[in-house]
This record gives sequence, structure tokens and C-alpha cells, in this order.
Amino acid sequence: MMGEHPHWDPGFGVVFDLDGLLVDSEPVQKMSFNVVLEPLGITLADDDFQPLVGHSTLQNFHDLKDRYGIEESVESMLKRKAVAYQALIDSHMTAMPGAGRLVAELEGLGVPTAVASSSARCDVDRSLAAVGLGAGIDFAVASDEVPRPKPAPDLYLEAARGLGLDPKHCVALEDSNAGVQAAHSAGIVCIAVPNLYTRDQAFEDAALVVDSLEHITVPILRSLVRTTD
Repeated sequence: MMGEHPHWDPGFGVVFDLDGLLVDSEPVQKMSFNVVLEPLGITLADDDFQPLVGHSTLQNFHDLKDRYGIEESVESMLKRKAVAYQALIDSHMTAMPGAGRLVAELEGLGVPTAVASSSARCDVDRSLAAVGLGAGIDFAVASDEVPRPKPAPDLYLEAARGLGLDPKHCVALEDSNAGVQAAHSAGIVCIAVPNLYTRDQAFEDAALVVDSLEHITVPILRSLVRTTD
């Protein structure tokens, strides 16, 4: 557990995606990918980076390697990207609008919260700490801690397990269609909150689509919790 909140509401939990949802990490992610790729003569513009959003870094490098015919190993690129991203988090990471307010409100009401992230554990912890949200999140699971990344349901199933809740008693918030699919496959109702890189994606499995976390209230979240099978 990341936070200590003894007065949890046992029937209602919220699971957040991280990148592009709680933290404005997509510009930082793009910068770190380009740190790796520019020495290889490749620079990702926004349109090139957009298809990577919502997928694991491991999968992204496999796809990039195939797309550009890169000879460097995926393992080597992963290591270089991890170093670059860690160096950029402290200086460039910011919280998304409404994130701090919503996490604080849920914490104050004793509603359990989790993060289900496609990033690695070290990036999850450092990003939450950089924007001051770590203490308000009760549980977190990262892509390197489950067998399959989004859009598979593994991350969301583990997040619900970590909160001690049935998935149907959770609500997810996601910025990408892959994440919405992952939550839906886990049996968790999901609100889509698209960002600059994901606003053109289809969110067919989302129960609700809103422009910003600023529009999300605790009553809205509670209203979506399923109380019957």
C-alpha cells in the first residue's frame, strides 16, 4: 500500500491510469523516446508518437524496431529510454488539471484508490512523487508486474485485487482506448478522459467520455458503480 487510509469505503474504489490521465507525461515520454531514437536518425513528431500512447514501452519498442528497421536490440533501447525518462521526470512532469483535487477528495472520503499503469514500477513511483500524488494513492500496479499489458485486463484485475474489491465495485479512469478496453475486459466500468494525443480515439467501451478530470466528481464516480451482477 502506498498510503495508509483505515476508513475505506468497502464497496467503492477508483482505479486511475497514470500517463496522460493523472500526470501530463506524454510530452515527457515523447522526449525520452527521441533521446533514444535521434542518435539512430529517427525523430518522432506528435503524429508518430500518437499510436504509441496507451501501450507498454516494451511493445512500443518492438513496433518501432519493425517500423524503422532498427538494428539495436529492444533491451538496449529500453535501458537507454529508462535512464532518459527518469532524468526528465523531476524537471518536466506536471499533474493533469483536476488530478490533485480529485485524488484529495477521494482520500478525504476514505474511498480506496489505485493506479494501473502501462509504465514500469520505477517510473510510476517517481512520477507520482514528482507531482505530489503518491501519498494519496493506496495501491499501484505497473506493467512489469503483470503477465500482459493493456488492452489485456491484467493490470485492472490486479488493481482491484490490491484494493480488496470486486472489479464491479470499481470505476476506472483512462485516457486511451487500449486502457478503456483493459478496464472493460476486467469488468470495471470506465470513464474516458482523452488528452491531446488520444482525443481522436474511439472509446466504444467507455461508460462516459469527458474532456478533463476537472469535470469528474465523486458523486459521478459513485453513480457508475455496479451494485448488481
